[in-house]
Amino acid sequence: MLATFDLAGHVIGIIVNTDLTDELLDQVILEIKARLEQYEQVNVYLELEKGHEISFKALLKGINFKYSNADFFNKFAIVTDSIWFQKAVNVSDIFLNVEVRTYDIKDRLDAIQWISI
Repeated sequence: MLATFDLAGHVIGIIVNTDLTDELLDQVILEIKARLEQYEQVNVYLELEKGHEISFKALLKGINFKYSNADFFNKFAIVTDSIWFQKAVNVSDIFLNVEVRTYDIKDRLDAIQWISI
């Protein structure tokens, strides 16, 4: 399941409290696309709650979505305690012209502050 919240008009916050599957990522993408209908560029805060993981298929789909829509993103904050998810995000975003930062769950307030600017 996922919950969304607004930090500012151009910032969408998404919290996932279960494993992030391919199907659930489709819902995340729909939320982001809805925000893109209102703003030229958006910032995305994505938190995967403690104890949950992202499937490999969902990770690949997410990377593809970010690359396909990179011009519409300003910043991504990925908040998770999943080390492999953080490393995959950091490696996959080397060639994007989008600011991407990963944070541990304990540092979520820093992530919210950064993504809101």
